[in-house]
Amino acid sequence: MSKSKIIIAGMVLIVLIIFASFSAMSIVQARTVGDVEKSSVEEVKENSATLKWRRVSAADGYYVYKSAAGENEFEKAATVKGERNVTFTVEKLDQASAYDFYITAYKDTKSKSYDVESKEHEVITVCTPPSQQKITVLSSEEEGIMNVEWEINPNAAGYQLQYVKGDGKSFEAAVSQDITDKAKANFTAEGLEPKAKYAVRSRSYIEYKGKRLNGAWSKVATVEIAEKLEVSTNVDPSKPMIALTFDDGPGYNKASDKILDVLEEYKARATFFMVGQNAKDHPKNLKRKVELGCELGNHTWDHNHYGSNVTKEDIKKCSNAINEVTGQYPTAFRSPGGNTTELIRNECKDEKMALYYWSLDTQDWKYRNADHVYNAVMKNVKDGDIILMHEIYDSTAEAVAKMIPELIKQGYQLVTCQELIYAKTGKMPEAGTQYLNATTIKNETS
Repeated sequence: MSKSKIIIAGMVLIVLIIFASFSAMSIVQARTVGDVEKSSVEEVKENSATLKWRRVSAADGYYVYKSAAGENEFEKAATVKGERNVTFTVEKLDQASAYDFYITAYKDTKSKSYDVESKEHEVITVCTPPSQQKITVLSSEEEGIMNVEWEINPNAAGYQLQYVKGDGKSFEAAVSQDITDKAKANFTAEGLEPKAKYAVRSRSYIEYKGKRLNGAWSKVATVEIAEKLEVSTNVDPSKPMIALTFDDGPGYNKASDKILDVLEEYKARATFFMVGQNAKDHPKNLKRKVELGCELGNHTWDHNHYGSNVTKEDIKKCSNAINEVTGQYPTAFRSPGGNTTELIRNECKDEKMALYYWSLDTQDWKYRNADHVYNAVMKNVKDGDIILMHEIYDSTAEAVAKMIPELIKQGYQLVTCQELIYAKTGKMPEAGTQYLNATTIKNETS
């Protein structure tokens, strides 16, 4: 063999050796890229878990595998690119649920990615906490008693309720109550201080590996505890009585104040179904109604929606406006136009309000004439009537000034709707039920 051929052959051999060495290194490198070590959990939330692991040299990235805990049916949950990216948050997990995870490293080549897994993975088990609890109803209708309702968590094992006297800034002295029935969503606390403010919070929990795993506390809700309700102490059930009711106020004229002047002079009471935005603008008028023993009624926030167009928000917003001024929620409701729906009745039931239609309509809004209003009442009134008027017309105020002393002269007691129902039936008006007069229920949709 010539010297040149020997040189060429040698060079080829060197190239082959070098190539083989690099190939071997690549194969070895790919095979050493596999399961990671020292994986851990950094943070767990209701619907996510943040995982962390030791960096693998020469890796191009990592695969995160997920399975329901104990089922060993893993699926790839994520691809994390980059050797140095050693944390990842797995999203969209179910609350109050356990999961298994393991992580492997991979190495890219021109043709494929190598993911060399071991037979025994370093599995991390994670359990997400229950979702934050939500209180749906907090009320006090009877002396010293508080009623609490909350959302059911289908994954919960039970619930914890805490309540404390005050505004809830601290729960150190709170009474804690465990509800072990996961299907139960209500609790009644008794023996509380009347007229005192109480704060309440709740949370759900699950049992995991012999320990309790709590969800987040609900937002703190507060309620004023009811005192003993004194109804109709100066009403004689054996004598005739009627309920004068007034819609749409308070007005921006003097009509409402004139009506209150007459009620005060004759020690009479009435029920006022008020528009929320008007009530908010006339705080002195509302407070005077309370002082005179009148009943506060809800007539929606702005009187713009009728019948099926009335929303829960229309009702709630009005109730809140009245409460902000007086510290009391309305106990009565009348829908604009008198049209009632299932939604309205259900919302009134939730807000502890009875509904009232009427048995005598003065049509004062139509005629705007004091004599017409006066005659409509005096020629048609009978025991147990609920009479419809509006507190925003001067003509109505003029009629009331003439009407009230004459009604009293004829022996009628002028009471609130609540007093009327209680005196005639012996029972408090039922929330969500609509009354036509003292003894007649009008619950069909209208």
